[in-house]
Amino acid sequence: MTYNLTGFRGLNYDLCAYDGSRLLFRGPKANLNKPYVAFLGATETFGKPVEHPFPTLLSEHLPAVPVNLGIIGGGLDAYLNDPAVMALAKNADLRVVQIMGALNLTNHYFRVHPRRNDRFVCAHETLCRLFPEVDFTEFHFTKAMLSALQRCSKERYQMVCDELQNIWLARMTMLLEKLGKRTVLLWFAGTPPPKDAINSPRDPMLVDADMVHRMKMKSNAYVESVPDERCIKHDELELLEQLASGPAAKQLMGRKAHLLAAQALQEPCMHYLHQ
Repeated sequence: MTYNLTGFRGLNYDLCAYDGSRLLFRGPKANLNKPYVAFLGATETFGKPVEHPFPTLLSEHLPAVPVNLGIIGGGLDAYLNDPAVMALAKNADLRVVQIMGALNLTNHYFRVHPRRNDRFVCAHETLCRLFPEVDFTEFHFTKAMLSALQRCSKERYQMVCDELQNIWLARMTMLLEKLGKRTVLLWFAGTPPPKDAINSPRDPMLVDADMVHRMKMKSNAYVESVPDERCIKHDELELLEQLASGPAAKQLMGRKAHLLAAQALQEPCMHYLHQ
C-alpha cells in the first residue's frame, strides 16, 4: 500500500458549502451522486495545515469519494444544529466520526457559537455566580476561558468539567444514533485516551478513556491512531517551517500523522463499504 506524501506550501483550502447548510468545509465540493464517505470531526479532520488530510489520502484506496465535513475548532453542536449536514452524513455509504473535545458545547454554564463551537459567546448566570471574581467579557475562546477557571479554583473548575463531560456523552450518543449504522469512530490525537482528562490540556480536551469506551459500544468500529514520538517530532519540525508559532506547531497533526491515520482507517472502511 502506497500513499503519496506531499508538502503544503501555497495551500488553498477551497472552502465550500453544501445545500441548506451555513457551515463551510474544506473543498473541493464533492459529487454526492456517487458513493461517498462522510468524515465528521474537528481541526484534524479538516486537515489544518496539511495539503492532503487523511480523508483525501484514504479515498485513494476506497471505492467512494471523500466528503470532508471537518470543522476547524468544531464541536458536536455544529453538526447537531445543522439538519442539512446531518442528512448528508446519514445518507453516506459510510461515516467516519472523529472524537472531538467536550469543551466546545453550549451548556448550563456558558454558550458557544452555534457554528464555530470553539468561540465563547457568553457566561450564564450560574457560571457568574460560581466564579464571581472572573470577568467573562475578556474571553473569546472556550479553551482560554476554561484555563482561567482552572487557575482560579480546581474544585469549581471540576464542577464545570463534570457538566461538560455529561453533556458530551448525551450529545455524542445523540449524534451516533442520528447517523445510524455503518459508522466508524476515530481517535486521532497525540496520545491515547487518558484516564483523567480533567487535568490534561491535550486535545480532544476533557474526553477520557471511559467516555471513549461508552461511545465505542455505539459505533460499528473504533480506530485509534496515535503517532509515535518520532512521527510527532518530524511533523513538528516540518510545521515549524511553515508556521510562525511554535506552540501551534505542537498542537497540530502533521503530514505523517495524517498518513498513519489513513492507513489505520483503510481496513475497517473497506470492510463496511463492501458489506
